[in-house]
Amino acid sequence: MSTNKKVIKVKNGDKEIELAVMRPNAKQRQEAQKVYNKAFREAVESGAILRAKIESVMREQKLWDDNKEAELRKLQSKISDSERKIRSGGIKLSDARDLAIQLRRDRAELRGLNSERSSLDNNSAEAQADNAQFNFFVSSCTLHSGDGKPYYKSYEDYMSREEDPATGLAAGALARILYNLEEDYEKKLPENQFLEKYKFCDESLHLVDQQGRKVDAEGRLVDKEGRYINEAGEYVDRDGDRVDAEGNYLVDEKPFLDDSGNPILTPPEGVESV
Repeated sequence: MSTNKKVIKVKNGDKEIELAVMRPNAKQRQEAQKVYNKAFREAVESGAILRAKIESVMREQKLWDDNKEAELRKLQSKISDSERKIRSGGIKLSDARDLAIQLRRDRAELRGLNSERSSLDNNSAEAQADNAQFNFFVSSCTLHSGDGKPYYKSYEDYMSREEDPATGLAAGALARILYNLEEDYEKKLPENQFLEKYKFCDESLHLVDQQGRKVDAEGRLVDKEGRYINEAGEYVDRDGDRVDAEGNYLVDEKPFLDDSGNPILTPPEGVESV
């Protein structure tokens, strides 16, 4: 569902201010087009490549080939098939859980493959122009909620205020307006809807066991930092062996033995004791 306005609250020292991020009007879009054209021209003049040439450049630099293209298409097909199976049901609940977890992995792998392409695209002339246009929109569409006055004095003012906490929040709010991005996008993925519905994950989408305790994909207990723990809450490795906070194994130290099987109580000369 599209919206024309997002309200954000930002801490400004000891005070909290409320800002309204609005959908660009016709005049702002006209001005933004000028910003886009100027940025695009400067990017091309500085040697930035065009989007249409990205794939050929990636292939020339051995960053992309037919094997990766086939892998990409295979993953896309596998994800679509898994989504259909999860939505359709008719399989064991335990199998559906495994399928949902694998679907998470497949999406992560797909994002990794796509990131190889997008990393080069981000440097294209079009992408640089898009960024400039978007920044202009944020600078002109972020207003004080009370009186409707602009929060940023100008485009240059916005660009100079990277440390301002409002900058990131306003950009995120405008992106959701312009691109219909959902704040709970991850929660609405079919695998996460399934896992949450059947209590296989918590509200933060972290996998849990039947007692609601955080676990990894294989059911091993983990703490809030993702470290393996045992039933008593003590640190362990992935096989369940005790370790300390630094990851060192906790063992009962015994002396090493000589060739006759007798304990070596004193290390050989020049060897430091552990």
